[in-house]
Amino acid sequence: MDSLRVDRITTDSFGIEPALLGDRLSIKLTGTGDMAAAAPLGAYCKEVQHEVRRLSLAAVEFDIRALYFLNSSCLKAFIAFISGVTGQGPSCKIRFVTDARLGWQRRSLAALERMSPGLVSIHDK
Repeated sequence: MDSLRVDRITTDSFGIEPALLGDRLSIKLTGTGDMAAAAPLGAYCKEVQHEVRRLSLAAVEFDIRALYFLNSSCLKAFIAFISGVTGQGPSCKIRFVTDARLGWQRRSLAALERMSPGLVSIHDK
């Protein structure tokens, strides 16, 4: 399998850290998903969409346990990513890992799971 072509992103208040694990891409988000994070996250999701196709990834996991806020613009980036992956053909599963102690995380992502129930799942840890 080729190497991953998306890099880590770190700003003062937001971070994205990818890890390729076989045919699965794990992406850890940290900090605050506010307006300053929306553009980098949107661009990153587009790059990951290309990586899903290029590497024939079976799954992408977004670990948001260390994310302490997520605004609607960041949610829109996830919606665009899910729609793009859905349009690419064979299904790549999308999993969100949340912190069970931060109930807002699951509530915020619930619409994404309902939007694509066979593709998107949410798991509390």
